[in-house]
Amino acid sequence: MALRRKLKTAPPLDVDEEEILPTDVQGIAEPSVARPALRSMREDMRDAGREPVHAQKRTRRRKNTVTEDIYYIPLDEIPEGSSYEWKRWAVNGMEDPFYIAQMRDQGWEPVDPKKHPSWLPPGYSQPHIIKGGQILMERPVELTEEARAEGRQLARRQIREAEQRLGMTPKDTLSRQHPDLKNRVVKEVGRYVPIEE
Repeated sequence: MALRRKLKTAPPLDVDEEEILPTDVQGIAEPSVARPALRSMREDMRDAGREPVHAQKRTRRRKNTVTEDIYYIPLDEIPEGSSYEWKRWAVNGMEDPFYIAQMRDQGWEPVDPKKHPSWLPPGYSQPHIIKGGQILMERPVELTEEARAEGRQLARRQIREAEQRLGMTPKDTLSRQHPDLKNRVVKEVGRYVPIEE
């Protein structure tokens, strides 16, 4: 047996029907009456106290260089002797001050926004350049080259150690010299791609 709910409408008022929506007992608006009136009220509220966007003169910052990368940095605007990188500032809105302290130990410092006002939106007042949860940091090129050299050295050592482990076998296991086992280490060197500057 189906249950039906009877809707009661509010008593009539001395107001034009297009200005007020009749409702049932629980306050749910009936969709059939005054949608155009409601739409015009929303438009009036939206337009109140606001200038049209097209009234302001707009210009483009960079012409003929459209980029989708929000972290794009014009390389010719980075000061001589400095290297810039985006570092993690926040993940899901949670800042990580320990990570920033780690970066400072590695020689990174936040970039002063006053150095690059053309990179920032009008009225930007933050003490650092932060975009999409990333903070722009800089350090001297010498420290960056030193860190990259350490990274390459660590990678080479890990490869050497992995190659040495391939030749070792634990006690009471099949020897790596068995004729059915072949060395599966393959070294390849790809050609380098020049970077345009």
